[in-house]
Amino acid sequence: MTYPEFPHQATGSDQLRSPAPPDTFEGGPTATGGTAPANRVSSATRHLSAGAYLDDSFRRSSLNKVYHQARRLVAPSYGYDVITVLGHCLRASRMANIRDAAIVGVLILGLCAAPLALVATFYVLITIHVAAATWRVLRDTVRQMRSEHPLSGLAVLGRLTMLFLRIVLATIMLAIFSVPAFIVAGVSGSGLESSSSVAASIGLGTFFLVPLLFAVPIAMSVWRQRQLDTLAPGLPLAATAPSPRFDEIYRQSGGNVVIYSGYWPFVGSGSILKSWGFAQRLVRSADPLGRPRSEAEREFEEPPFKAQDIITHVRDHLNGLIDAPSPEQQLPGLTVSDRVFLAGTEASRLVPYLAQEQVEQIVRHPTAPARHYLVCQVVSWRGELVTTVYVHFAVQGKSLYTELTSMALPPCDERYRIIDQVDGTGPTAYAKGIAESILESPQIVGLAPLNLIRAGLDHIVASFSKGNAAGPNQVAQGYDYGAKDSVRELGTALDTRNHTQSQDIDKYQRVIERRVLAAVLDFLESRGVDTSEYRQRAMTLLSAGAVVTGGGSINVYGDAIGTQQQGGPGPAPAPSAGA
Repeated sequence: MTYPEFPHQATGSDQLRSPAPPDTFEGGPTATGGTAPANRVSSATRHLSAGAYLDDSFRRSSLNKVYHQARRLVAPSYGYDVITVLGHCLRASRMANIRDAAIVGVLILGLCAAPLALVATFYVLITIHVAAATWRVLRDTVRQMRSEHPLSGLAVLGRLTMLFLRIVLATIMLAIFSVPAFIVAGVSGSGLESSSSVAASIGLGTFFLVPLLFAVPIAMSVWRQRQLDTLAPGLPLAATAPSPRFDEIYRQSGGNVVIYSGYWPFVGSGSILKSWGFAQRLVRSADPLGRPRSEAEREFEEPPFKAQDIITHVRDHLNGLIDAPSPEQQLPGLTVSDRVFLAGTEASRLVPYLAQEQVEQIVRHPTAPARHYLVCQVVSWRGELVTTVYVHFAVQGKSLYTELTSMALPPCDERYRIIDQVDGTGPTAYAKGIAESILESPQIVGLAPLNLIRAGLDHIVASFSKGNAAGPNQVAQGYDYGAKDSVRELGTALDTRNHTQSQDIDKYQRVIERRVLAAVLDFLESRGVDTSEYRQRAMTLLSAGAVVTGGGSINVYGDAIGTQQQGGPGPAPAPSAGA
């Protein structure tokens, strides 16, 4: 049984059905109605999988905040396969625990058999650690001083201060580890032996302990590099072993319902680019004969359409960009799907799928906590970039309310892209990994007991969470069961890698925005609605503001929302005064 990646969200009623069981699923439905290959691997999936072995913080956060959170629904996985990434996180975590347990076992063996030799071993490790740290600080400082942007004197002083504090910390850890060894040595009567025999015992014990303590990190480095080699471009990824938790994550990751935690509903979508909305009064167009009409005559007694009608029209219009006959008319990688967002505190059932009738009911009642959005998304650069435009329509108060929120996911952390480099795999990578593991062995040995304790605490917390997991019909409304973290966002870089990627995000966001506004204009005119106000508002929104990724500012005037985003998603400011 495998967990194929959801390549796209289907449109229409196909999207609202649960996917086939993982053991029979051959390919996900696409927005174009075809069938996608089941083993398509995105670059984001490979890079995040590499991050499981390269970044302890990312691995631990992914497991604790997503995998072990059985009482929360998972965030949508845009542009990557969350099952594959979490599978690598579990594998890397188990091997790290085995490494730390082996190191602690060697330390206990040395404490019992040769305590004074263990103290001498600590001195060797601390000496290597201090020498390696000093060399790295001096090397990096010299390189920075020779670069186009040299360090200031204050920055150099700061680096030297940190190096001094690191040496002090290493000395304190040496003292802490040495105390039990001296106690055991005193109890065992080692002090009564002759000095020559003690020296020989210490030398012999150190001769065996030092290689053993270095062998464990080196073996772990070789194993880690073997895993990274399997993530090189063009290679198929190994299937993730099935489990009940993975079954549930797989079921939720393709749903049309997002139950979110906190303020921002679009968890997993990255950083906000722009958010705006305005209300269009539904009045009749001018009299064909030029006769004046009063405001009462111009206003429709009943809305000339329902919100579901304009949603269907806009969806069909955007889907035409996918099946367009010529490349100039197409928008590659575009998918359009319906999705319902609900705050975790308002959920009474943790169900990731809603039937078409339920979705349409939410569209008809936009004042309820659940909110419908048309999700227009472009995944580009083999999954590295994800541009999403959320479109919301509501017919209320004899007006049409239109809201667009644009989000972007930049590439994964630059450190994870080592598997795409020529020397990131193969013999050269093994040699570098072994050399780095030798230099890092003192730190790995020193942190091994703390890592084991932390892993034990994580296991206890995970067991408690699993034991109290709430089923679909066991949710007490008011408690927050929404998705809070996304694996992709945990491993995302702060900005794009180059100018072209930034421009692509801007391009896709603007194209989708422009096509949505055009589709709404055509629809309103076909229903006899006066669009003069709409044209003016749309022109203001299209011509105002500039999207700059990675901490730029966006200013949109009129009834739009002006945002200034720095970093991840967050609450948008209140709307400015309307024009």
